[in-house]
Amino acid sequence: RFPSSQHKALVMAADPKAVQSLVSDLKMLAAYETAADWRETKAMDGAFAAISWNDDAVKAALPAYLASTGPERTKVDYAFNAMVPRPPQSIDGRQAVMHTWLKARLFSYNKAFPFQFSPI
Repeated sequence: RFPSSQHKALVMAADPKAVQSLVSDLKMLAAYETAADWRETKAMDGAFAAISWNDDAVKAALPAYLASTGPERTKVDYAFNAMVPRPPQSIDGRQAVMHTWLKARLFSYNKAFPFQFSPI
């Protein structure tokens, strides 16, 4: 059984950190990428450390995202690629880790509030 729309609205109103956490992580990814372009290792380390690594919802969603296939994975990857159009650079594996973490975050959001995309 899926939660009602009213229940979802109450959950979002009670804990509106979902958008804040996503935006914060996206900012840190952008900061990391900028620092990497300039080879500023201290700034890279700071941005990497500032990602929401302690978010229990994302920790729980990570294995499920990695194991996922089909339409649910496709929707999450589509949403991620719309926000982060560049693939991770091969010079540093930490950028790929941040991408995967953000995808797991989106996967957890999609589970709670399924994404609906309109055809173009």
